[in-house]
Amino acid sequence: MSGSRLIAALIVGLLLGGCYEEEIPEQDLDGEIVLPGDLVTDPRDAGVIYLGIYEGYDPEQLGYPYPTTGPRVGDNPIGDALPYGGTSVGSYAYACYRALRCKVVTGRYDSLSSLLETNPVEEDEVLADTEDLYDQCSWYYGWNSLREFSFVGTDQVDFVQDSSGDWVADFRAWHTRIPTGAILWAFADNDFTTCSPDQGTVNRRYSEDDQYFREGSNFNDILNFPDKYITEGDFLSQDVVTIEADKTSGYSLRIDYRME
Repeated sequence: MSGSRLIAALIVGLLLGGCYEEEIPEQDLDGEIVLPGDLVTDPRDAGVIYLGIYEGYDPEQLGYPYPTTGPRVGDNPIGDALPYGGTSVGSYAYACYRALRCKVVTGRYDSLSSLLETNPVEEDEVLADTEDLYDQCSWYYGWNSLREFSFVGTDQVDFVQDSSGDWVADFRAWHTRIPTGAILWAFADNDFTTCSPDQGTVNRRYSEDDQYFREGSNFNDILNFPDKYITEGDFLSQDVVTIEADKTSGYSLRIDYRME
């Protein structure tokens, strides 16, 4: 091939490469979760909040706000809600004591004393204090500084209170499908029914009298079958938000229905 033809071929290749646009259906979705101040006085009382992107909304099928579901299959009492994707605000953390398994949610505590205030731990008939908790976590995880703690700290808190008294937290649903017309729906598991003590990481430190246990973790079908985990006292989003064309941020979803 002559030099001129080679140059021409390279130019065509570059132009075609510049015109090619890979279509990836998954995108990140950003927004905020709002807990009304007249419903929630302290965000430490709100458990993990699960947010899903669903095809539709059907508040009549169960008598409370709920996504549209597919046909019922097998022994399931209701059909799969078939989420396109989702995320959570907060996650379960193992806070160094077995007594705290499935009781501590990230993003809720600005200090060790704040955690123990809402989750007291009794060891040998004596309540653990912040020094005990720090020492236990240092032994269990090998942490040498409070900055290493993954579930406490002012920079770890998800919710801030706005001027109206509501509690607001940012969310991001990573790499999810967000078709136009789909809806955002969420619920807060305030009594930790979404956590199984028999799942999660195997304990990192062994002792002579107790060599094996799980740290606890959430079940894996929560967004598909939320009804299995919604119980009295949980919060749900009553008015869903609809996904708009070419809009991947700026959504605000209120969780303002208390399950009775």
